[in-house]
Amino acid sequence: MAKRLSHVKLVTFDLFDTLYTPAEPVGRTYARPLWQHGYSVSEESMANAFARAFKEIHKTHPNYGHSAQMTSRQWWTMVIDTTWRHAGIEKEPAGVLVAARNTLIDKFNTAQGYRMFSEVPRVLGYLRRKGLKLGVISNMDEGADCVLHGLGIREYFDFVLKSVVVGVEKPDPKMFEMALSAVNVQAYDALHVGDSEKNDYLAAKNAGMQALLVNRSPSAAKFASQFPDKYIYSLEQLLQLV
Repeated sequence: MAKRLSHVKLVTFDLFDTLYTPAEPVGRTYARPLWQHGYSVSEESMANAFARAFKEIHKTHPNYGHSAQMTSRQWWTMVIDTTWRHAGIEKEPAGVLVAARNTLIDKFNTAQGYRMFSEVPRVLGYLRRKGLKLGVISNMDEGADCVLHGLGIREYFDFVLKSVVVGVEKPDPKMFEMALSAVNVQAYDALHVGDSEKNDYLAAKNAGMQALLVNRSPSAAKFASQFPDKYIYSLEQLLQLV
């Protein structure tokens, strides 16, 4: 276990795979509306197609198409259509794919599409009772607030910084500077927790903040014991660290 962190006045969190994760494997979620309309596609191929499509669209239209003045719905439409094309689904009878696409977008804009990690409410409540400021710094679209409200945890946060709204994405230090300015806290008094080495841990460190990397993989406990000042395997460890 790492030594207890001192002088922490603000704790910020990433969202995806830090506070919550998809309710089921993404490949299954993307394939399900197609299965319902008689399409034959495997969960694995859909997962691979989604990963490929997301990477492609993010490269050509970063930050949910912010600079191109796209809406998030337009951006996700491109991702979903590209996913299905990579999976070999191109022809649609009577608008089937349009309906399926809208179902997916609507699902992931609400808490219905996600599963919150069980320790999250307990940890956020503890940090709040200690009088700490809490915030979110996430490369997410406008749906993040709706998801947080649906999961019942939006009330814990003093602010939610969404990349599509502020116009920059992590690891840009401006996102962390905005967070610090939002509650008038110095970087050395702030801790950021996330699951990405580049976008969370290193980015926060480069901004002068303390940082922890949450790793929930099967080997997470080993990483946490070998590098206790860097890794945690559950947010519950914050109860002993902050």
